[in-house]
Amino acid sequence: MIKVHPYRSLLHFLFVAALFSVLSCPAAADDAQWKPVTNKLLSKLHLDRRFHKCIAVADGDTITLKDLGTVRFIGVDTPEKNHPMLPAQFMAEEAGAFTRKLCLGKNVRLEYDGFDEDKRGNYGRILGYLYLEDGTFLQKQLLLNGYAGAYTKYPFDGKRKERFLAWEREARQKEQGLWKNDGMDEISWILDHRQLLIQIEKKASSYRLRMGDWVSKPFSHEEIGHHLIQLYGWVYALGPRDLRTQLIGSGYEKKAIPQNSPIRVAVLGMAHKKWGIIYRNFAKPRVQAADLGMQIRELCQWMENLDPELLSVTLSLNGYHPVSEKLIATLDPKKIAETFLETKPLPKRGRRVISWETAGDFIGKQAIVEGKIVRSFNSGKACFLNFHRNFTRYVSLVIFENSFRKFPSHPEKVYLNKTIQIRGKIREFEGKLEIVVERPGQIEIINFYQSGR
Repeated sequence: MIKVHPYRSLLHFLFVAALFSVLSCPAAADDAQWKPVTNKLLSKLHLDRRFHKCIAVADGDTITLKDLGTVRFIGVDTPEKNHPMLPAQFMAEEAGAFTRKLCLGKNVRLEYDGFDEDKRGNYGRILGYLYLEDGTFLQKQLLLNGYAGAYTKYPFDGKRKERFLAWEREARQKEQGLWKNDGMDEISWILDHRQLLIQIEKKASSYRLRMGDWVSKPFSHEEIGHHLIQLYGWVYALGPRDLRTQLIGSGYEKKAIPQNSPIRVAVLGMAHKKWGIIYRNFAKPRVQAADLGMQIRELCQWMENLDPELLSVTLSLNGYHPVSEKLIATLDPKKIAETFLETKPLPKRGRRVISWETAGDFIGKQAIVEGKIVRSFNSGKACFLNFHRNFTRYVSLVIFENSFRKFPSHPEKVYLNKTIQIRGKIREFEGKLEIVVERPGQIEIINFYQSGR
């Protein structure tokens, strides 16, 4: 097992339990009181209302301002692109590109909210309302153009909250961005990208989850949402080895799909904490987690009691839309699950090589680590290459700015999606595993997996 501090393990599982209720959005206490944001207060917090140049855009709702730092947009939630424990989401690239076009290289000023005592969120990012020199209000543009949803849990005043909701409603009515085609564009995008399909099986009056050959214990329909959130969190937060261990510890058993298959539907995670339900070539998008149990129970009743023709009509009348049969035919939930569950064996090449999954067992030692780079990010100060999206738990490679000149231009692109071997010392820095890469010779691109194996 990877060696982590106990508090990190606790935080990880608290995150899984609350995955779809917190994510990375701004936080504020329920009993927060509004206080005027004076220049004296801002000076004390090392903040101001001056214009600062935007020097980096992380995603649709997070930018970096020169001499100020990282800023998270208050009151909006764009699809996740860089979250360590979530897959890339529909329109995350487009939302980031929209914000980049509006902001990068431009001067931006902040207004602050009276509900925040220190004007910063859980991750130390400044929380603000952002304006360009021409008066453009960035949150408004994201909402009106359909690149974000209103994040109304943030306790801004009622008038501001209603404006944000009204801008989102306008985008929905005009089917802008995220709201095109009533959510079905997102369903198709997720299926096309082979993201996880969790199957729900009904047998008698109970339900269970299936991921590949792994099956949960039976539970009631009221517990469907809870178990889905839990499993979805484990899948994207853990590597294959740790995921298998977690499933076993949580009562999952490995069972092949029986020939007399029980009633089965599939569920997939969508942006903004919603779920999509898939049955045959029908899909219902953007279902709330709290509603999933009743929706699945109702669907199963229709499947049991209605003939195919009447069932199709009933689905259409209840928010289900047809999905391309050609796309559905290409999907194999078991094979998709295997990509999250299987650890590829390392071929013997006459030298000691360890998998990226086991790097945590070798902290402080020199090693040759092999794996596929699945995520990369270049902040300008450092380039990060990740074997797993969860860079908070699994080893990352770090190339610092002073070494950039030794490497090919844009190393974050050169090594992405390549299977490599990296030679270096595995260290723990601020609770994260990393190998500092100082020269290109430490990295060898391996053709073994690229040849089609």
